This record gives sequence, structure tokens and C-alpha cells, in this order.
Amino acid sequence: MPLLATILVMAVMTPLILWLGLANPKLIPGVSTLPWNNPVLILMVVGNVIGLFFIPLIWMLRSGRGDFAAMWLMQNALIAGGYFFLPETSEALGLPGVGPVILRAGVWIGLINALGFLILLVTLGLTYLFASLSRARVKPLSVPPEDYDQRLVILLRLAGLFNAGAILISMVATHTVPMLAADPMAARYIFDDNPLTRPLYNASMAILPFVAGGLLVVFFRNPRRCFGLDGMLAGAVLVLQLLSGNRFTLAIAAMVSITLLSMEKKWPRRWLLIAVCGYLFLFVGLSGLTSIWRQNRDALSGGGNLLTASFHEAYVGNNLIDYRDAAWVFGEWDQQPLMGKTYLGGLADMVPSAIFPMKRQWHLGQTALRIVGWGDEKHFGLRLSCFGESFLNFGFAGVVGLAIILGINLGVLLRYLHLLGDLPGPPCLTRNLSVVMVTQMVLIWTNSSDAYGFWALLVLLIVFRLPMIYCRPKTVFPELMNERNPA
Repeated sequence: MPLLATILVMAVMTPLILWLGLANPKLIPGVSTLPWNNPVLILMVVGNVIGLFFIPLIWMLRSGRGDFAAMWLMQNALIAGGYFFLPETSEALGLPGVGPVILRAGVWIGLINALGFLILLVTLGLTYLFASLSRARVKPLSVPPEDYDQRLVILLRLAGLFNAGAILISMVATHTVPMLAADPMAARYIFDDNPLTRPLYNASMAILPFVAGGLLVVFFRNPRRCFGLDGMLAGAVLVLQLLSGNRFTLAIAAMVSITLLSMEKKWPRRWLLIAVCGYLFLFVGLSGLTSIWRQNRDALSGGGNLLTASFHEAYVGNNLIDYRDAAWVFGEWDQQPLMGKTYLGGLADMVPSAIFPMKRQWHLGQTALRIVGWGDEKHFGLRLSCFGESFLNFGFAGVVGLAIILGINLGVLLRYLHLLGDLPGPPCLTRNLSVVMVTQMVLIWTNSSDAYGFWALLVLLIVFRLPMIYCRPKTVFPELMNERNPA
């Protein structure tokens, strides 16, 4: 159903965009004349933040399960809070004349995200309701889940060794450990710019959260197995990733771990609330703390309140700045829709540039840098928020279309996740991990700069599902034996 619904939405949107011109970003007149702090717009952004935080939290507490998509929505609520810091973050760029441009365009980013998330939440709820009323059920496994998971453990350990090896090889090849270098920012540019190790490291970043989360589940099932080998391997991979300087991968790993562990056994609502709120607290606090470590280490020994400084740095430093970057791009944009070029660039992200030379020019991060005049600068790329890319390509039609597609897919995946969590008998990590990976593969298309991760996860998903295809049962369930051999 999600695939057919996605195709249907795209089939309806395509003629509307091509024939009726709904990709025109100027469809709503008067928006450009509104100030960023317009009371109505501020109310919309505040409502967006409250809805994105409390609606997912409520459905997690009701189900007693962590949910990757719910935590992603709550994370976007924190990112939306950056809208209220636009004056500070625009001035932090230190570029003359850019501040007023960002504030004028800020109204667009606040409006499209409030609209997009409203449609997403409504579509998600209706899809979940339809899936529940349809009485769709999870297909039963043909063999006990332990048989699948025994094979998955081997694959997880091999993937964990790949993660550790990819990071270590990148450090050796570039002769640097970014977070321990004298200049962490310069070290990260060197680390990410090596043409030999960059594809290996990017693939490792994409799969690492799911490998680490799976290993942690295996460890907590039996902490004494092999003297805690799985826990130590997961911990080593996470520490190496932290030293490499990329924090976002660690945030995804935390979301994956909470989701998978809560699917093993339903948590008390109090524990789930503490875990989710603790994650969000660390998401903001560690963003600021690691930013201070990279850019202003003297502040760590300055004797001030480090916690306050970390949260301040998270919002006014170069951390939770998706809304600022998007407003900057929209302010410099000539308002000519890109008509899907960045999405095509993402689809071709695994294709060598020699075969598809337009891949780099159509890449979202590079496109955004060219729009603001930074095409020749070394930069990790600008973040355009959840619905920024869809608006850049197809205007409000793109925002509505993406919101409906996300709502349908996340609604079905959420129902599937809840059904898996309520199945009798022992949980199947192979199937639980698969649904979490598919959720992330859907969410990647809110920012096609990460499309490389989609293809890496697709390969990993196929590998992880092989045990479910080729597994030969050692034992069978009694009811299956009765069906096959009534005697």
C-alpha cells in the first residue's frame, strides 16, 4: 500500500505541477512582505513545535514502545525552535547584508514547515487508523525467531568490524583524529575530503546506527555471552564515530537503540518518558558541547556554567541552524523551481561521476552553496529543514506532496511496528531491525544530500533479510507440525 500510494501521489502531483504551474513559489501572495516575527506566523511556529513534541510523545506512551519516526518528529520540534534565534544565528555568519536577507526569507521557512508537518501528522493519523480498521496482520514466521537472529548476530558482528575498520582506515589515511586534533574543524575537512576513504566512511556512517543498535540488543539479551563481545564492539564503534567528529550519526544510533530495546519488551511509561526526554536533552546539550570542544575549548575551563553554555551554543552556534540555512538559501534564490534536479542527483548518488557527471552539480548541498554564492568554498553543506528541498524543487505542491507521502509511509510503518511489538513469543530482531531501517530510508528523502545513505542501507537491508529467505528451520512451531503432518 505505501508504494502504490506514493506512486499515486506523484502521478497526481506531476500534471498539477507541469500543466497548472503549482510549482510556482509565489502562489500565496503577500508572504514576502510579512516580517519574520509576525504574530500569526509566530503562533504557527509555536503550534508546530508543540504538535511535533507532544503528539508523538503521547502515542509512544500509549503504546509503551519507542518509535524512530516519533523521535524524529520530536527532534524536528527542537530544530524548529531555531526559528526564534534567527536574528542571532544570521548575525553569527558575520557576512554584511546577509542578516536582513535571512530575516525577510524566514517567513517562508516557518510557513512551509508548519504547513508540511500539519499535513504529515493528519495523513499519518488517518493512514494508521485505516491500517487498524483493515485488520491487516503481520505474516507469521515459518521458523522460530531465534533461528533468524542467530544468523543475524554473525552479520552484525561482521558489519561492526567493518564500521570500526572504515573509521580507523580513514584516520590512518588522513593522519588525523578530528576531535583530538588541535583544530578539529580543519581536521574534519581533511578527514571528509580524502577521495580514497570518503566513500568507505560515508557508507559506514549510514549503516553504523543500525549495526550498533542491533549489537546492543544482542548484548542486553545475554550480557555474558563471549564476555560481552557485542556490547564492547558496539561501544568501540560509537566511540570511534564520536572521535571522527560526526555527531548526527550518534543521534540516529540512540534513536535506533531506544526503538529496538523497547520492542524487546514493553517498557513502563515512566521509563520510556525518561529515555526519550533524556535523548532529546542530550541531543541539544551534546550538540552544543561538542561544538564548544571543536571551536572554543577555552570555554571548557572557563569556570562558567557548562550546561547553559552548551544549550546556548546549540541554538546560536552552527548546530541547530536548519531554519537559518534554509532562510538564507530562500533569500538568495531566484525563485525558479529546480523541478526535481536535486532528487535526481540523490537517486544517482551511488553512480560514479564519470558515468553521470551531473551528479555533483545537482547535489542538494552543492546546489544550496551555489545559490548563496559559496560554490567554491569548502563546506559540509547547508541544511534546508524537512520541507526546504521539496519547496525548492516544486513549491507548495512539493511540500504538500512530500507531506502526504511521508504521512502514508510512516503511518503504515508505525502500525507494522506496533503489531511486531505485540506479537506473542520472543521478538525477532531481524524483523524489528528491518522496519526501523526502512523508516530511516523513507526519512532520508527529506534531505537528498544523504541519499548515499539510502543506497547503503538498501544493501545492508538485503543482506540482513537473507537469513529470513534462506533460513532452514532447525525446529518448527507445533502448530506448523500439525498442519504439515496431522498424524
